Amino acid sequence: MLSLRRSTTSSFNASFVSTPRKNRSNASYVEAYSPEADHVALLLLGGKGPVDFRLRVAQSHARDDMAPSAWSHVAILGPRVNNPLRRVLYEVPLSGRFGLGYPPASNGVIQTPLAEYDDPALYPNIAVLDVPIPMASVKQAIARFRTQRAVMDALELSLAWLAFAWGVGSTGNPLLAGLGVPSAAFVEYVLGAAGYDLVPGFPSRSSCPEAIWQSARWWHEVARLAPSVDRDAHGPLPPIAGVYDAEHYLLEPPVAPARGRRR
Repeated sequence: MLSLRRSTTSSFNASFVSTPRKNRSNASYVEAYSPEADHVALLLLGGKGPVDFRLRVAQSHARDDMAPSAWSHVAILGPRVNNPLRRVLYEVPLSGRFGLGYPPASNGVIQTPLAEYDDPALYPNIAVLDVPIPMASVKQAIARFRTQRAVMDALELSLAWLAFAWGVGSTGNPLLAGLGVPSAAFVEYVLGAAGYDLVPGFPSRSSCPEAIWQSARWWHEVARLAPSVDRDAHGPLPPIAGVYDAEHYLLEPPVAPARGRRR
């Protein structure tokens, strides 16, 4: 069982709002709602493939109602380009047409065009998060992460989750063993290296897309700057902002929305 702590906030984050897709492709949705400023933009996705299904169910332990998560993947969006389908994602994927290549060379990090996730029939749940820190500092952290397996070995996480997703032997839920979903662990780590605590108090190595979702919805009143950052110089940061469309459930939706829970 995960050791989780409830948020003390009594209301959802008013800056992170439900916004229907309205027949748009995922790339069009991202293009319409990405932050204009040079902020970090995160893309949360909930897929319907077999690996996505396994990940969504595994994250039920991070929810009060034990329902499957709406989310199976998270990535960092690169800068806007003329063709939204060619916009780059920085990610540590567990599946996809582009594969991992030879992951030891980059600690599992690859750059993928947004076209890989454009089909809402395959990825019906989507969220775009505006994180109020400069993208330039995160790019530096991504470059360091690619060469720092001794700090966080994303390949260890990937192999544990692939064994679980593929039903290898008696492999159990990696989250219960403190092994986070690699895409989320990567995102949380590099934002932390840039001085921003994406999911306060939750170890990067144990992170998951559901934890990021709950943090954006429920933990909006918590200070996010890391202790190493000069808070006086930065001043108070606004909460994470953004939009989401998350109407695809693996089970019937709960009667009331689940309160966020935290370690």
